Amino acid sequence: MESVLGHLQHILELLAVSQTDCVNEWDYHTTLKAFQWAEYCEHLHNRFHANPAVRPALESRLHDTNRHLRETFPSYSPVMLSELAQCQHKLLINLLRNPSAPSSIVQRLFPDSRPTEQGLKLDQNGLITCKSAFKLLCCSLETTSSAGLQVEAEVRGKLLGKLLNSILTRPGNDDYARTLLESILCDSAGNMESLNDVIASVLLSSDDGTNSVTQRFILDWLQSHDGCFSKLCESLSPGLCRILSTKSVEFKEAYWGVLKQWASCLEYDVLQSVWVLTSDGTVTFNVLADRLRDLLKTGSPLKQETETQLAELKLESGAFDVKGISVWTDLIIQLKL
Repeated sequence: MESVLGHLQHILELLAVSQTDCVNEWDYHTTLKAFQWAEYCEHLHNRFHANPAVRPALESRLHDTNRHLRETFPSYSPVMLSELAQCQHKLLINLLRNPSAPSSIVQRLFPDSRPTEQGLKLDQNGLITCKSAFKLLCCSLETTSSAGLQVEAEVRGKLLGKLLNSILTRPGNDDYARTLLESILCDSAGNMESLNDVIASVLLSSDDGTNSVTQRFILDWLQSHDGCFSKLCESLSPGLCRILSTKSVEFKEAYWGVLKQWASCLEYDVLQSVWVLTSDGTVTFNVLADRLRDLLKTGSPLKQETETQLAELKLESGAFDVKGISVWTDLIIQLKL
């Protein structure tokens, strides 16, 4: 087992080095060897990621190595266990983004091209194709999807969704799935916005029977952690929360719970005649109004449900028609402007 953990540590070190100028010393065979190690890492993940006896040891070594590498390389981004399932892809992205990467990367992309005694030779069409592929890849990584998420976050979310699906389809694996999400939460400390985008991508995935189970599981897990779901909603755009509310009844109900919680953290300042945040508040009156306005942009039934919910909340708070008494009355007045 110790040798396996040692290999895992060396692979993380390899991924870190692939982002530095040290790669300019790599030749064609070194590059191939690096990809072979990345492939081994994928096999390692596939074999042990669902093993409750081995996984804790892998997570512990992963955590320790990430911490060590972060101290050595200030720009290093911690690698999550779930990412090891696509280790070759991660290595390739690191190298393509690295201006110091050698021409042997082209060999990896175009295996039909072989090095000769005079060095690497590619015909003009091959060079054009390589350049176009590189530009397309870089462009894709910087472009947002139709839902407003970064493409990279969307891809990672789909991978995480597939992994959770495979775990949750096996009876008795709920605790293991929670452990997986806990480890991702731990590894993403300090970069919650990126994690929230990945989770949003999982929730956006197609709503077939299996994925619906995964979506409900993630929502339950988020709500079991104090403030996690609220922070998720706060980090996502109003439009994305609207899309998720349209796709999932569970998300819509949980989102309304967050909207109510945000509203409860507002108090009326009589002197300034405005609603201000209490010490526990994070979302202003105008931001809350904008989110509700976005829900009203949709056609029925979400628009009608939003109007009904607002009317009920106004009634529960006293059905006042004058400003400054009920936040829900004032929000309804604001939404009519």
